[in-house]
Amino acid sequence: MLRNRRIGCSVSGVAQFTAKHGLGGLKDWCEDGYDQVQLVDERLSEWLSIPKSIKTTSVKPSGTVSLLAGSTPGLHFPESRFYQRRVRMTKSLWMVERLQEAGYHIEPAVDDPERTVVVSFPIDVGEGVRTLNDVSMWEQLSVAAFLQRHWADNQ
Repeated sequence: MLRNRRIGCSVSGVAQFTAKHGLGGLKDWCEDGYDQVQLVDERLSEWLSIPKSIKTTSVKPSGTVSLLAGSTPGLHFPESRFYQRRVRMTKSLWMVERLQEAGYHIEPAVDDPERTVVVSFPIDVGEGVRTLNDVSMWEQLSVAAFLQRHWADNQ
């Protein structure tokens, strides 16, 4: 049970980060972050008297977790700078009334209008963040390779 331990720290918001700090900034951040993850793994493993993790970092597709935090998922570029994020919620959820009071668009869900509503949230991924229309497939692949080199040891 003590062998082949893994941590799996991932990154999100790569498109937003590079828009603000460039690839050089991302490289520095990834390499410094990787070193920090190794240090924490070493200290925790020693403290718990267990072997160090064989893998510690990864790049995963991400999705909801990133989006809920207001970040672009993983290394993916957004479809658009502005869009509507629609979230299904139970109609009786305490949050629905507050969202309605705040002016969010809320409508009954087509498949369950008695119990479920759909709330629309306007999203702006940020100024200068490039979208899928601005980035070629080859550039997307090169960003994935870049992260393999400077961050991920789990792919």
